[in-house]
Amino acid sequence: MRTLYLDSFAGIAGDMFTAAFLDAGLVDPDAVRAVPALLGAPDVEVEISSVQRAQARFTQVRVAQPGGGGGEDHHHVGDGHQHGHHHEHHHDEGHQKHRHEHDHDEGPEHRHHHHHHHHPYLSLVRQIEESGLDPFAKEFALRVFRLLAEAEADSHGVPVESVAFHEVGAVDSVVDVAMAGVCLGAVAPDRVLASPVKLGRGTVQIEHGTYPVPPPASARLAVGMLVAPVPEAISRPNVELSTPTGLAILKALDPVFAEGWPAGTLMAQGAGAGTMDLGSYPNAFRVALFEEAVGTEHAGLPYETDRVVEVRCNVDDQTGERTAWLVERALEMGALDAWVTPLVGKKGRPAACIVLLVSPSETTRFADFLLRQSSSFGVRYATWDRLKLARETEVRETPRGPVSFSVGRTRDGEKVKEKPEFEDLKKIWREDPGFKP
Repeated sequence: MRTLYLDSFAGIAGDMFTAAFLDAGLVDPDAVRAVPALLGAPDVEVEISSVQRAQARFTQVRVAQPGGGGGEDHHHVGDGHQHGHHHEHHHDEGHQKHRHEHDHDEGPEHRHHHHHHHHPYLSLVRQIEESGLDPFAKEFALRVFRLLAEAEADSHGVPVESVAFHEVGAVDSVVDVAMAGVCLGAVAPDRVLASPVKLGRGTVQIEHGTYPVPPPASARLAVGMLVAPVPEAISRPNVELSTPTGLAILKALDPVFAEGWPAGTLMAQGAGAGTMDLGSYPNAFRVALFEEAVGTEHAGLPYETDRVVEVRCNVDDQTGERTAWLVERALEMGALDAWVTPLVGKKGRPAACIVLLVSPSETTRFADFLLRQSSSFGVRYATWDRLKLARETEVRETPRGPVSFSVGRTRDGEKVKEKPEFEDLKKIWREDPGFKP
């Protein structure tokens, strides 16, 4: 079982999330760099670099927009006149700005005001829905943005549809959440754990006032999360460590909160840096991937264990020929098994449930296949622990020629059962229907 541990020892932000996956080698850098083009923003670039924080090396990600813009992640609530709330978070003496939806600091070259260009929440939903992202990344990005919009709408007492994002921040935030979806799809964890989240302390100055940390939208997103105070090693009196986008990504994952890394074999780990320098404390977010033995409740049985996923959908408006082709094609694509179960659907119509058994890492590919190739508008998937015999193939000579046998053994080598392969028997039965190997 693959367990992903999200270690926000200095908070969480969208760009830091992706940077940590890149640092751990869990996602292809080219897949991350391709995200803006998939979103219809080919001029936007994802810059990946190495930086030093507290004398250690970390990976950093920056979304760079044409003309040098990028990094600011502002949103406002529309009132019908396109006038909203421009969030600029200041730290210490006011000379460091916090990007509300992205990173922990920005250089002077990015300290612009973008009051007149904005993207309504619903237009960003359309952009994600019409993008070239794979189904998992698309669904995850939509879920994150819904949480962001709901938190912002609730904090201002307006409908979700009235929330809009300022131009630069909108592009930046959409790319951030889409990159997070790509990272998670690449790892396909069986479960997600997270450390208590660090929100910050003191106050933060934004255009419409001075607010305690966490500010309203962040506080709403943090509801239900296990929260920890700012580490003592961080000396700043006013510091906001987790951004709304980072918190929304965490909330969308619905992790189990736990102190410390879980048990298991550590397969990979890496950390992504924020832009703000916290001196002797590393401003970074870390991910760690563990593999744990599954089926431990059956540890006394001499069988192999693994984990598989059932991807399934119901269809009641599809021909039998199409259904048969889907099953055949799925097996050609590498599904472990595939079958169809008849059922009675809504309104008493005869229907069929198409089920594909796949490895966890293939869940996204086969979900995409069913959504595109079947008549169903949705698929569901569930993970199962499995006990199985060790399988080997033996070719044996018979009076009718060689026949392949599948032999099932325990981990100790004991033969439990065997059966001849159907394809070999089918060839022989054409001439000798009574043949029994």
